[in-house]
Amino acid sequence: MDKYMDERFERVQRALTSLIDSITKYTPSTTQAHDLAAADKELSDGLTELQTHQNNLLRIQELRKETEDLDAQIKSTVSLLWSTRKEITGTPTTSYPSSGPRYDFTYTDLLNYARRISPYTLPPPGVTNGVDLSAPPADQQATASAEQTPVTATSDSVPAPNGAAVASTASQPTDPSQPDAAPQQTSFSTALPEHMTEAVNLLEGAVFYPWPGEERIRSGALDLCQRLADAGVDPKGYDPEEQERQRQAEAEERKRREAIEDAERKRREEERFAQMARERAAAAERERLMSHDAGGAGQASPGAAGRQEKKQFQFMGGLDDDEDED
Repeated sequence: MDKYMDERFERVQRALTSLIDSITKYTPSTTQAHDLAAADKELSDGLTELQTHQNNLLRIQELRKETEDLDAQIKSTVSLLWSTRKEITGTPTTSYPSSGPRYDFTYTDLLNYARRISPYTLPPPGVTNGVDLSAPPADQQATASAEQTPVTATSDSVPAPNGAAVASTASQPTDPSQPDAAPQQTSFSTALPEHMTEAVNLLEGAVFYPWPGEERIRSGALDLCQRLADAGVDPKGYDPEEQERQRQAEAEERKRREAIEDAERKRREEERFAQMARERAAAAERERLMSHDAGGAGQASPGAAGRQEKKQFQFMGGLDDDEDED
């Protein structure tokens, strides 16, 4: 590129020098001016190509740098993988004793089983097994009944230790103007009515069983396995989708065979009907020919009958002649 640009600079310099010399000698020439313009245009084109070359060179340098960075990253990744593999292979494995119990299920199976039986381990919130939770406990009922029982006033005297009779204070009349010693206690019930309790708690009065019901068992996989075992089918490896596909394929094959049989039966019936039609046509043709032959024979019958009468052989004629001769 340097040589390319030097040639264009030299051409511009030569054209400019020759033009200046012609001007100083007072013999200017348009040809030299045109040469200078052409050299300047070539120089401009060369500068444009130089700019493109510099941009391409800069891009190549950037790509080289990026390639070097990627190579270094690949090398570091491979080195990290190698060191990780070395650590993994060097890690001692845990050896479990072989004398312990071995189970055929995994932790995933165990957790799935626990998740399935969890609805039957504890009753859901609100299940009361038919117990009325709005009623107070038994001890509270006994206390309330004892408080509400009135005390009966008696006039019996209580004997004192010294023999004097002491009248009971309960027999003395009370002054209605005096207020009661203890204020009357008013109890308010906070329990909801029965028709509203069922709306608030849908499980009110429900009974909880720690096992699924018979209907649910019959609609589950256990009943399906039992039905398969009763039918003589091994539940292990049984695929209902595959069985359904086989049933559909058998039904389609049966329909196809029935369609073929129907088509064959129709074809045989058509052939039989065609054969019967041909036979009827042949019989009609034979009857027509026979009737035509019978008509022709009827017209020629008188002459033939006369000839037959003349030629008829008489068995008794000779015997009569013999009797006459005798």
